[in-house]
Amino acid sequence: MPKVVLAGLRADAVRLALTCLSIVLGIAFVTGTFLLSGSINKAFDYGYARAAQNIDAAVQQTGSAVYPNTTPPATLPYRLTPSVAAKIQARVGADAVVSGQVKGPAPLLDANGQAMRTDGLTGYAVAFPADPALFPGTVVAGTGPTGPDDAVVDKDTADEHKLHVGETIRVVGHDSTVRSFRLAGIAEYGVDNRANGWTLVGMLPQVVLQVTGKVSYDEIDLRAKAGASQQHLASEAAAALGSDPQFTVLTGAQYTKAVLEHRASIAGNVPQILEVFGGVALLVAAFVIYNTFTILVAQRIRQVALLRCIGAGKGQVFGATVAEAALVGLVGSALGVLAGIGVAQGLHAVVAATTSTKLPPGGIVVSGGVIALGMAVGFVVTIVSAVLPARAATNVPPIEALRTQQEVKTASGRIGRTRLLVAVALGIAGIAVAALGTGQHDLLGGVQLIGGGGGLVFAALIVAGPLIVGPMIWALGWLPGRFFGTPTKLAGSNARRNPGRVAATTAALTIGVTLMSLFTVTQDSVTVTQAQWIDSHNPYDYSVDPPGSGQMVPFQVTGQLRAKPQLAQVAAVDGTKAALNGTSVDVGAVESSAYGTLFKPVVKSGSLADFGPGTVALSNETADAQHVKVGDTITVQTPQSGPLTGKVAVIYQVFTGYGIDWYDVLLPRAQFLATFKPLGDTQVRILAAPGVPTPTSRRAVDSVVSQYPFLHTGSLAEKKNSLTGSADATLQLFTAMLGLAVVIAVLGIANTLSLSVVERTRESALLRALGLSRGQMRRMLSVEAVLMSAVGALMGVALGVGIAAALESLIGRVEGGAVLSVPVFTLVGYVLLAAVAGLAASVLPGRRAASVSIVAAIADS
Repeated sequence: MPKVVLAGLRADAVRLALTCLSIVLGIAFVTGTFLLSGSINKAFDYGYARAAQNIDAAVQQTGSAVYPNTTPPATLPYRLTPSVAAKIQARVGADAVVSGQVKGPAPLLDANGQAMRTDGLTGYAVAFPADPALFPGTVVAGTGPTGPDDAVVDKDTADEHKLHVGETIRVVGHDSTVRSFRLAGIAEYGVDNRANGWTLVGMLPQVVLQVTGKVSYDEIDLRAKAGASQQHLASEAAAALGSDPQFTVLTGAQYTKAVLEHRASIAGNVPQILEVFGGVALLVAAFVIYNTFTILVAQRIRQVALLRCIGAGKGQVFGATVAEAALVGLVGSALGVLAGIGVAQGLHAVVAATTSTKLPPGGIVVSGGVIALGMAVGFVVTIVSAVLPARAATNVPPIEALRTQQEVKTASGRIGRTRLLVAVALGIAGIAVAALGTGQHDLLGGVQLIGGGGGLVFAALIVAGPLIVGPMIWALGWLPGRFFGTPTKLAGSNARRNPGRVAATTAALTIGVTLMSLFTVTQDSVTVTQAQWIDSHNPYDYSVDPPGSGQMVPFQVTGQLRAKPQLAQVAAVDGTKAALNGTSVDVGAVESSAYGTLFKPVVKSGSLADFGPGTVALSNETADAQHVKVGDTITVQTPQSGPLTGKVAVIYQVFTGYGIDWYDVLLPRAQFLATFKPLGDTQVRILAAPGVPTPTSRRAVDSVVSQYPFLHTGSLAEKKNSLTGSADATLQLFTAMLGLAVVIAVLGIANTLSLSVVERTRESALLRALGLSRGQMRRMLSVEAVLMSAVGALMGVALGVGIAAALESLIGRVEGGAVLSVPVFTLVGYVLLAAVAGLAASVLPGRRAASVSIVAAIADS
């Protein structure tokens, strides 16, 4: 049998090569995603471990540790003051260098006096101690800061803005004052020169405290001198603090481990998303592999029957078919793993181009575990996909060897009663599960149910496929057949001959188009919903924004804007961080006169009329998380004024919009100002006076804002454009990822057409003899491919839109205000794109069909 297997591989080399290519693409994508995600994690692990390598002991405020790129703790450090650092230094003496590490908002101004922004984000100031060994980055030009007027900037910012050592740079402080510094050096931070996208200005630790307005370091670091051990330094630091439980002292080894354990993934969910798409590509490849081996078995009926006639048993036939699949799977997996290294590099470029995620610039780390995983997955998937066709091969009777010509079988498209009942049961169960999901109050649980329901409906389509595709092909081919002649009519008839095969072929394409349609409709719905929510609940014409996060708009700006008759409503927005039962919350406030005009929160319970001194308002999410209702009393922990107690007067609907209802907790503005004592407002919102032209009202705003060059004037239109731009970038990433699944599905169509050409060799020759030209033969194959592609794409669009509608219904129930938006032209474009892909898949089969000798084909026995 080994010789038979090898002979079979040689005889069907073309179709097996296409099968092998589908395996290569699927495994390459899976391998590439795992290699990229693993490389990202290793690069960041190395970067942060390197940053911590010279720290021999670290002191943190208990429960308030600030690790690189993690969500801020509920209570930010406020006890790690310079006096505490001095106390520790006095204790350890010459055994160590003690320095505070701190990071805070500090936008860098460009030559025009505007804050430098990256993806809309401004920069931070970070401490560069006097000891170079404790620098958070590597100085690649100049020196570190040696005095209070020195600073360093990150290399990306220096390159982009053409900054040079020795020139003067300007930084906006927490109180909106602008400070000038001499650029002493340029630093590189290894993993990401821009520290996750923001500009970074390095200063002496005490200068960073002054600029950011912080009273405490984030942590205090010790570097050993004269051979002092890490344990000794940790013990001495603890003794200097009197073993106060409010402080946590770590050795250098403990600190490095904590940094790696607590750092948030810089790439967010990108690695997980890529791995999901890799799984989708592999699933599509499995459908193609299954269909290809089904095709091969159907084409080899006479060959298998001859083997049975000369004594081959069912087990030998089964083993030979599986052995072919094993060899193809082994070769395809090996090539796919090799291609996966290139795919990883390509995905790195795609993600960087279509998202704001900052990925490390280092090379791809090839892991032996990922290589083994890719080989194993490809091999197993190929074997499993070939089992059913191999079993079918064992049922070929020896009498089939007596046929002189393999018949082109035509199926009616009917399915057995049991299969029909299974399809109906799956469809009903899927719809019921999805409907149950739309009624959930938990978003994640509802999404899981809807996804499961969608999977069951897809399974119903697979089971009932032969019953569905025939009528669809007839409907799609009827009109073209009337206008474009006999070849088009023949194409429709040929496509309906074996609806089971067409259903299996188009299933792979349906998967890809379903997901593309789902993401497209969902993303468009989110964008439209956000825009409508802003219009309905947070309407404004202009906003005045500080240069960066944590910065302030001077209080006097609001008064100056109110003096402009072109502006009807001006309201200051204030916000900060606090803690509620150990959980970090966003606390906000707005002037009471703005409720009902600039801010229209959706009240879930309570009344805005009761919202006054001594009360608080909570978002519905916070109220649910804290198990609080209207009338209950809560206590917010504030770092400046201690605990703040208030009675819950209002619970409002929180949304991902851009308004006051984004905050977790709302306070009356007078109470907010008295409690948190901000140095300015977080933002100012403005409504233009009725009838005032837009250019006139904009000039009125700019006349005030221009007096503060670091402030930014925004508008509602800009905000909507930013939402659309972000949505488009996400959709581009998803479309690029799913494009590979569509490519693999097109290979399946090419395989099916190749079989059709071989099966219909004699029939095609007769058509040629009756007058069908080579061009008409190619057109017939092209239309057949287009019809199959269109059927798969239409089913995918229908299923994708249905799942998206269920998700939007769920979001509307959980978050409120969700709007279903179906971008018809985009979805039609997907169907047309699938049709074009099918047309491309028909090129080689069409050439082969047109090149067959008429006499030889008719005479073939």
